[in-house]
Amino acid sequence: MVSGWKRVARGVLGLGVTFATAGFFLFAILTAAAAALGRLEEEDPFFGIVAGTVWGFGIGVTFSAVLAATGSRFVFEKLSISRVAIMGALGGFLLAILLISGTKLAGNEFTGVTEALIFLPLLGAIAGSTSLVIARKADEPSS
Repeated sequence: MVSGWKRVARGVLGLGVTFATAGFFLFAILTAAAAALGRLEEEDPFFGIVAGTVWGFGIGVTFSAVLAATGSRFVFEKLSISRVAIMGALGGFLLAILLISGTKLAGNEFTGVTEALIFLPLLGAIAGSTSLVIARKADEPSS
């Protein structure tokens, strides 16, 4: 029998791995498109794939943690896509703040502040909404 916090931790990490897999495939497609157009960076061609995987994991974990902290008061069937999108955006925003703060604390300059504060919440909202739609489709009885 798995205790409550272990079940939540397993769910948080599981959604992180799921989002990392989605990030891997998304950025693999983008990298292939860049290669086909001749716009692939020669010094590190696979950076986008690795970064997409890492960002996907981070967004999945933070989104799932926000969902576990705030969504436990709501029944799954009553969660709206807009509410889950807001939770996903909040998870992406928290990840951006964590990234920027960690970089500053390490004594380095973080150059992508605007991009992180725009794209990570946007990706979190999209990923969260997509997760809810997929979960609802999986929960529907098959005919």
